[in-house]
Amino acid sequence: MESQSPLLRLPRELRDQIIEYVFEEIKQDRLTFDCPDTSHHQATNARLENLPGICRASGQLYYEVTPYFLSRITPALYDIETTCWLRKWLATLPSGSGFRAIRELAFRNFHGPEQIKGYELISLCPNLCQLNIMFGDEYSDPGIVPSLAIRSLSSAYNAYESLDNIVLMHQLHKLVDIPKLERLYFGFHDWEQPVSMDRARQVTEWLGVKFRAQGRIVRIECQQILYGNPGDDYFDNMPLRFRK
Repeated sequence: MESQSPLLRLPRELRDQIIEYVFEEIKQDRLTFDCPDTSHHQATNARLENLPGICRASGQLYYEVTPYFLSRITPALYDIETTCWLRKWLATLPSGSGFRAIRELAFRNFHGPEQIKGYELISLCPNLCQLNIMFGDEYSDPGIVPSLAIRSLSSAYNAYESLDNIVLMHQLHKLVDIPKLERLYFGFHDWEQPVSMDRARQVTEWLGVKFRAQGRIVRIECQQILYGNPGDDYFDNMPLRFRK
């Protein structure tokens, strides 16, 4: 039988301090899913090539270190498949440590099925403090989405017609229910001037009022107002880690 590595022979408290120091040198700030087929695999093993080497050093370190890694980065979710895959993978980490580790999430598409699964994932992450959300769906044609019968933002019925429509369509009250949320950065697919600008301000004000009614101060920003609307690569280029 092979002997334990010197690191694993150290007391856990000292080992954790060393691991924290190691991660200070690791610049990775997000976890991406660059192979869509991964989401459909029955196995829920992590895509090891997306994890730092220390997470892959041994089975024991994988379970000890991966939650710490997850607490430092932003999982960037592009569609319903990647959202479901992340949820399934987090569930493989013992004692709910995967879900508890999540501090930040980013959703490229938040609409219809992606929104349903997104809110389900959010509800499982009790320590979530930051969200980056692109409301709408870059993939769907304008029209009715079967799930929840939510109209596309580019629908002829114009989902921007009223704030109430946006609140209902994207179930914004669920954002207010996130217990530890501190920062919310959002944008819209099918951004149209000047209506989108006005609605974004109204959404920001609506959420602010709801949070303040709970005695909470949450930083809420529409990134397209701040940085413009750079196009389809907006999500990939948006700054995912903001500091207070």
